[in-house]
Amino acid sequence: MFAGVLWADGGGRPRDLVAPEQLIAALTPRRAADASGFRSDGPMLVVHAAHRGDRQSNTAALPSLDAGSGRCVAFWGRLDNRDGLIQELGVASSTSDHALVEAAFDRWEASCPARLTGDFAGAICDPHRRRVLLFRDRLGVKPLYYCVDGSLLIFATTAAIFPLLRGRAPAADVDWMAELLAGVDSNNSATGWCGVAKLAPGHYLDFDRRGARLRRYHSWRDDPPWTTVHDPTWVETYRGQLEEAVRCRMRGADRMGSESSGGLDSSTVTSYLARFLGEPGDRLCALGFALQDLEAGYIAETSRHAKIAHNYVVTTGLRLDDAGIARGLATVGYPERMGDAVGHIRFYQECARRGIATLFSGFGGDEAVSNSGQLLGRELRDHCAYRELWRYQRGTSVTKPLRMGKALVSGQRWGGGHRSLWAAMEARWPHQLVRADVVDRLDLRARYRRQAAFDGPYRRINDFIVDNRLGPIVARRLETCTLLASTFGVEYRWPLLDDRLIQQYLSTPSIEKANGTMGRYLHRRAVEGVVPPRIVWKQDKVMSVSPSPPPALAVPHDWVRREARRQRAHLHPAVSEVIDLRRLDAQIAAAGGPLDGPARFQFARNVDHLRWLNQWLSGRPPP
Repeated sequence: MFAGVLWADGGGRPRDLVAPEQLIAALTPRRAADASGFRSDGPMLVVHAAHRGDRQSNTAALPSLDAGSGRCVAFWGRLDNRDGLIQELGVASSTSDHALVEAAFDRWEASCPARLTGDFAGAICDPHRRRVLLFRDRLGVKPLYYCVDGSLLIFATTAAIFPLLRGRAPAADVDWMAELLAGVDSNNSATGWCGVAKLAPGHYLDFDRRGARLRRYHSWRDDPPWTTVHDPTWVETYRGQLEEAVRCRMRGADRMGSESSGGLDSSTVTSYLARFLGEPGDRLCALGFALQDLEAGYIAETSRHAKIAHNYVVTTGLRLDDAGIARGLATVGYPERMGDAVGHIRFYQECARRGIATLFSGFGGDEAVSNSGQLLGRELRDHCAYRELWRYQRGTSVTKPLRMGKALVSGQRWGGGHRSLWAAMEARWPHQLVRADVVDRLDLRARYRRQAAFDGPYRRINDFIVDNRLGPIVARRLETCTLLASTFGVEYRWPLLDDRLIQQYLSTPSIEKANGTMGRYLHRRAVEGVVPPRIVWKQDKVMSVSPSPPPALAVPHDWVRREARRQRAHLHPAVSEVIDLRRLDAQIAAAGGPLDGPARFQFARNVDHLRWLNQWLSGRPPP
C-alpha cells in the first residue's frame, strides 16, 4: 500500500498537508506493516507500507529508489508475466517486481502499464521532473484513489487518507450517497468524497507541471470468429489458460486458503490448487459458509475430491456490529457497499490464526469466464442460424416448436432478461428512501431499471460481459475485499479474473459457451475431471430446498426495527438532506406489523445503509 503528495509547481510542502507517519497509519489500520518507509524530496512525498503477504522479494527499501534517475517506485501487487518481462528487458531473473516496473518505465515510459500483467496499483514518482505516473490493473483488484487540485496531486491506495489533509479535507458527496441509498451503481471513478476519484481499472494518470492526463491503456478485444461448428481445440486452449491463471497466482505463496462455497467457480479454484500441490497437506485450507441447506454437502464433496484435510466451515450468519463498520470505514475510507468484504471477516481471521497469507477466491467467474451464455439464442437468431437455433431449444415435441416460433417472432425480447430479477427489483423500488426531487435530478429511476433489465437489452454474450458484468460491480468488490483482507495481513488472489483468461473467453466462438440444456458450457468441459462431476454438471446455482431464506441468512426483524429507531434518532444532517424522512418514519411505524417480502427486504437494506452513512459522517456510531 502506498500514498503520496506532489506539488508540480514546487509551491508547497507535503508535510504542511500531512505527516508521513499519518499516511502510513492510514494505510495500515488495525495492524502495523511488516515493512514501511517514505521518501521526501522537496515538493514530493511518497510513503509505502507492506505486509508479509504482499511484499516482493529483493526489495531492500520501501518505496524503492533508483539511484541513477532519482525516481522512486511504489508498487502494490503481483506481476504474472515476470519471465517475459525479464527476457524482454534483459535484466536478472532475481529482479524484484518493483525493479521490473522501473525498468519497464525506462523502456516504454507512460505506456509501460500495458506491458504488465497481474493484479497491481503503482506509482512512479520523479521529484526532479515533478512528475507522477499512476496506474492500475485491468480488472481493478488493487485500488488507487487520487485528487487533483491545480498543481497539487494527492494519491493513495485507500481513500482513508483524504480526511487527514490539513485544510484540504474533502466533503461528503451527497449525490454519491443518494446512489448508494437507491441501489444504483456509480461509475468506476466515483467515491463518497467530493473531488476524490478512483483511477478506473485499465487506466493510468500522468501528472506533471502541465496538468493531469487520464488515459485508458487497456480495452477488451471482441474478436471471436463466427461459427456454428464445435471444435475441441477451444476447450483445450481455455483449459490451458485457466491452469496458468491458477499456477501463476501460487508463486510466492506458502500456506494458502481457498474460499469454497460448493459452487462451480470456487470449486474450480480449490480443486486446481489441490491438484497442483499434489498432496495439499498443511499447505491448503478450505474456508466456506454453509448457511443454506445444500451448501455443506457440495463443500464437503469438493474437499473430499481434492483431498483437503483442513476445512473451516461457518454455519451461522454474521450480523455486523459497530466495530465491524468502523473497521471497514477505517480501511476503505467511506462506505463503498462493503457487504462481501466485511461478510468474509471470519475467513481473514482464520487465515491470520493459521499463518495463511494468501487467500484465493472464485469470484468473477459468473461475470466473465463461466457466464451462463444465455444470449447465444439471440446470436443464433441474428445470424439466421435456424438449424442450430432449433437444436439449442429446450423442451418437448410440443413446447419446442412454440419456443422456436417465439424466437423468430419476438427476437428482440427472446433469449435474455431475468423476469424474476426485474419483478423483485420493481417491487422493492417504492420502499427506497431517496427524496423524489433527488431521484429526478440524478435520473435514479431509469438507471435502476437499466440494472433490473440485466442482460435483456443485449444481443451478444460478449457485449453483455464487457459492457455490464466487467463494470463497477466487479472492481468494487475486488478493491474493498482486497483492502479489508490486507488489515489481517492477507492477500486476495482471483484466478478467474485473470485478464488473459477473460480475453481467451471473449475470443472463443459463442457456440462453445452454451448449449440447449446447459449454460457455462465452455468452463464445465474444461474443468471436467478436476472438479467433482456432481458440481461440474449441476444444472443451477440453487443451494436451498426452501424458497424462503434459511434462518442463518435472515436478519431478525425485531433487531432491524430497533436499529432503524436508533439511526433515526441520531440521523446525520447530510443524510437528512437526501432521504424522505416521512417515508422512513412510515417504514419504522409499519415495521411493527407484518411486512411483505419486498418491503421487509428493502427496509433491512435501508437500515444497513443508514448505519454505514451515520457512522461515516459522524465519525462514531450513534449512542
